[in-house]
Amino acid sequence: DNLDDNNTYSVGNEDESEDESAFIMDKFGNTISKIEAKQREAEEKIRAAAKARRLAKADASGKATSHSSTIEPSNRPKWILEYEKVKAKLAQGKKLSGKEKKLLKRGEAREAEDKELGITCGDIDATEAPLDKRLEGFSLSFSPNRLINDDFESSISNDQDSRGVRDRDVVIKGISISAPEKPLLVNANLTLVHGRRYGLIGANGRGKSTLLRFLAARRLPVPSTLDILLVEQEVAASEKRSVLEDILSADKRRTELLKEEKELFDALEEEDKGGGVNVDMSVMVTKVMAVADELDAIGSDSAEARVRAILSGLGFTDTMIENSTFKLSGGWRMRVSLARALFMAPKLLLLDEPTNHLDLDAVLWLDSYLTTTFPKSSTVLTVSHDRDFLDETCTDLILLTDDGGLEYHRGGLHRLNEGAASRNAKRAKDYVLQLKMLKAEKAKHPNLKLDKLKSRVTTKLNVPRLAEKPKEYKVHFDLVAPENAKTSAGLSIDLRDVHFSYNGAVQGHEGAFQGFKDINLCINTNTRAAIVGSNGSGKSTLLKLITGSLNPKKGEVNFGRKLKIGYYDQHFSELKNCSLNASAVDYLLSNYGESLSSAQEARKWLGKFGLDSVRHVMPVKDLSGGQKARVCFASIALRRPHLLILDEPTNHLDLESIDALIQGLETYEGGVLAVSHDACLVHSLSRDADGFEMPLYICKDSSVTIENGGFIKYKQELATEAEARGKRATLDAQKRAAKRAKERQVKLAKLNNEKSSPR
Repeated sequence: DNLDDNNTYSVGNEDESEDESAFIMDKFGNTISKIEAKQREAEEKIRAAAKARRLAKADASGKATSHSSTIEPSNRPKWILEYEKVKAKLAQGKKLSGKEKKLLKRGEAREAEDKELGITCGDIDATEAPLDKRLEGFSLSFSPNRLINDDFESSISNDQDSRGVRDRDVVIKGISISAPEKPLLVNANLTLVHGRRYGLIGANGRGKSTLLRFLAARRLPVPSTLDILLVEQEVAASEKRSVLEDILSADKRRTELLKEEKELFDALEEEDKGGGVNVDMSVMVTKVMAVADELDAIGSDSAEARVRAILSGLGFTDTMIENSTFKLSGGWRMRVSLARALFMAPKLLLLDEPTNHLDLDAVLWLDSYLTTTFPKSSTVLTVSHDRDFLDETCTDLILLTDDGGLEYHRGGLHRLNEGAASRNAKRAKDYVLQLKMLKAEKAKHPNLKLDKLKSRVTTKLNVPRLAEKPKEYKVHFDLVAPENAKTSAGLSIDLRDVHFSYNGAVQGHEGAFQGFKDINLCINTNTRAAIVGSNGSGKSTLLKLITGSLNPKKGEVNFGRKLKIGYYDQHFSELKNCSLNASAVDYLLSNYGESLSSAQEARKWLGKFGLDSVRHVMPVKDLSGGQKARVCFASIALRRPHLLILDEPTNHLDLESIDALIQGLETYEGGVLAVSHDACLVHSLSRDADGFEMPLYICKDSSVTIENGGFIKYKQELATEAEARGKRATLDAQKRAAKRAKERQVKLAKLNNEKSSPR
């Protein structure tokens, strides 16, 4: 009898001699055998080949239908589809025509712009699949006794309208959700009280996003009176409707009433001209009046003002609002999706990493909107790794624990962290007790299976699930600069009169980077600053110019002869020289053999950065984004650079790792220049050791300016600008609404006169 060390109970004589290297992670985060992985890879190749044949067949058939000249049935822009066909042809070693070469060049330029905006133009079929499709392979079950518990019933029994409370709250007992071969939630209880704002937190891969999808798909028993919206993917591109029309159309009732009103007015005008079918004017006028009253009741005329104010806050210009969503990049279409949800203001709003596609300006506006403007009666459930965003917007936190439970905590992350030690001590005590009871049950009932033994223990203890051994999850970003970082000469980067723009930039691509003019900067080991600015302002491009990844069109970039740079970007370019099947240990040993004498030392070093031991020996190409990020930071730290250049370093990290990164940068003695939408990181880089505000670099209008007032002043200016933009947008929309209302009143008055006069 034994219990293994992987936080799971094991009773019997199972074989535990399997080599760790025999397992890898699939794209869903599940651990599978290499044999199974090869089988899946073979199946993927078969499907890819079939897809290539279909595309080739469609291409050979003449690009037949003119109506699909802009968007394919999958709602993907045609340029992406044609660009992928050319890339596939090139990969097969086939010769490209002159037209295809031009298409390849334009596609590469467009792809570079999209990367600047933090998006890619890869295959998005999976993200555009309906919810039910994305939940395939997941299993859902409930414990037999999943009714509302006595405590909750008693808490609402004194309410005069307890039924109304239940209709607004979500209370579900005994939820169990599993991915293929991996339990996510185990007999967990979900309670969402109306009007509260919840942050759902927990380790990556535990099932936070999956829980949101089950709620949105109504696979979980939520009150039918609750309307639910999930924001996790971009809207489908439309060439016919503007951004404004696209969002307004989400209000189905308003759209139907406006259509009905137009049809009634048209019919009455035809009748007035004598060209229509004889109708009862009295009945028609009554219908028009009823429709007008309902439009007034739902605030139809104020809808446009609300939408424009939301879009303005999210960074849309007037031109972008009036243009079609087809002209927007993926990152901006994500904002349209978010704006639509904020406009509709559902009773239950589900946000899955809402800040990932936003720049810092938009994140700060969203903070303010959710806390001050969004209806107080609505419930919000947010999954996010942005500590500042969670602290600003959430009244409660729900912790998805390692054993698949849901724990509820009032207050922010700071308060939650203060109680972590006592919670872990209790879990350790529970784990030891349950371990003893499980062994005792095994001794009494040697023929029972493990599941039956667990069930007996949980029943005796009256707990929903067995506790797991508390994990010692400590992350330490050990960032050390060379000893001469502050004293040696030749450790700077100088940009002199730098001009830059991308070749082949697609005109009309809203939000696209317009280029830099006359950039003059000096970055050295004393530099500690964050770069901020809206998406498309050139922040990532500036870092590439500073590191030499891009060459200026005009001007020069000079590098100190002794300078060592550590560059981290969202696309893990640090790992570009990693061999195809090399593991993280192999990669570090091949590049830093002088610093690491053995595989054991390499594994210890990777462990510091939060990469668990199983992933040390897996091929790097099979690691998730967060795991690759840790390998990148471990590699950069071994180089001991004089200067750290970081492009969105928090994107793939969990909360604990972000905290560790911030702490590591605070003790790092070299220079730091970072692009980030994480307010905690920006705030950290904007203050010195004594708490004084440091300069902030702002990318705006093809230039880079330095804000000496620091992050606090920048936030104040953003709030003032956002408020002014919102007021202008609201005022303009109100004027248009007043004009439409006056026109409607004139028409109604005319109809009333005709109704009262004899025919």
